[in-house]
Amino acid sequence: MLRKSLIALACIILITLTTKAQDSLKQVWGENKKQWSLLECINYAHENNITIQRQAINTEYQENVLKQSKRNQLPDLNASIGAQYNSGFNWTENGGATLSNSQRYNSNLSSNVSVFEGLNKQNTIKRNKVDLLAALEDMEKTKNDIGLQITGHYLQILFNKELLNVAKEQYETSQLQMDRTKKLVDAGSQAMGSYLEIKSQAAKEALNVTQQENALAMSLLSLAQLLDLERPIEFDIETPELPELNAFTSDLPRNVYSTALEIMPEIKSANYKVSSSEYDLKIAKSYVYPSLSIGANYGTSAYFLEGATNGAFEDQWKDNRGGGIGATLRIPIFNKLQARNGIANAKLSVLDAQYQLKQEKLTLRKSIQQAYADAMAAYNNFLSSQEAVNSFAESFRYTEKKFNVGLVNSVDYNVAKTDFTRAQSDLLQSKYEYILRTKILDFYKGIPIEL
Repeated sequence: MLRKSLIALACIILITLTTKAQDSLKQVWGENKKQWSLLECINYAHENNITIQRQAINTEYQENVLKQSKRNQLPDLNASIGAQYNSGFNWTENGGATLSNSQRYNSNLSSNVSVFEGLNKQNTIKRNKVDLLAALEDMEKTKNDIGLQITGHYLQILFNKELLNVAKEQYETSQLQMDRTKKLVDAGSQAMGSYLEIKSQAAKEALNVTQQENALAMSLLSLAQLLDLERPIEFDIETPELPELNAFTSDLPRNVYSTALEIMPEIKSANYKVSSSEYDLKIAKSYVYPSLSIGANYGTSAYFLEGATNGAFEDQWKDNRGGGIGATLRIPIFNKLQARNGIANAKLSVLDAQYQLKQEKLTLRKSIQQAYADAMAAYNNFLSSQEAVNSFAESFRYTEKKFNVGLVNSVDYNVAKTDFTRAQSDLLQSKYEYILRTKILDFYKGIPIEL
């Protein structure tokens, strides 16, 4: 009798502490928080995520590189003004030399334009274009990765919310059964041990409610931190009306793969990088060709020698004006084989980029195959879990009726209820696992992620 009394006291203390813990958790996390949809979470991350912002900076940098490569085709134009003071021997008008000072002033305007450089500048522009396109696709890849992470966290929160509801329902059922058993004990229809067993089960389920609330709070915190929210304590998500799960009828992996090859940004980026390496090879080859440039200049000067008859500055500046135009043909003969070695290395870069493209395709194919297998397994698990829930629910109802009339003891009743609760949890887990896997498959087919 003393043992049963101690058990009862421990149950009362556990229920009290659990209730206080639940109240404290509600005060900390609050009940009136802004509820975010999945689309809002993804859009917010796209606008504020630091990784995406850094990728945007890289894209802007590549855009500036492209603009400059286009401007490099324009002629240059340079102006200079100079003054020079000399002290030493200078020739005089009599043909002799004397120690004297001289001053020289000059100005010059020059321009130069490249006519032919083995198509170096043109191929540089084309390479920079595909580099910019690759950077844009890399940014899309980053957005996709973060979107998938957010979706996984979002579904985990929905899963934890449903687990919490199940835990609360089980606790409420135990409380009702505990009250009913107490009345039967008071009436002498059942022994006190049955009541204490039910009360102990209710205490365990009260503790489970708290644990599920903690799990929900932690999953909310994880998503809030993924979004880099300043005040995660005010964060919550809305619970969408999920459609009824349909049978698994996805396209075969090879069909999904064919579609993904055309739309996945990582494949587009790898293709652009192959093109970029091919333009690098063309640029490397340009250094073995002759180059032709045209230049022009125009300038004037004035010279003053101490002790000599010098013209006025204005007259010299006007009379000494002159200019010219010329062309330079540069023919590379021997440059320590740098050009040849550059071509060899560029060929290796092309080969490496091609292997990288193959690796991206192989990774994509494996990911789709895995996603397909995971989705099929999740669906089969979902069907099995449904059958298990129906079976355990019927078993629990039958055991509950027998317990109410005293045909089974409280231990058998608690075992049946625990099995039923576990089956419900397994069903919820398989349900959200199936939703996530089908969303991933839809993502590879170009279907936007939404709930």
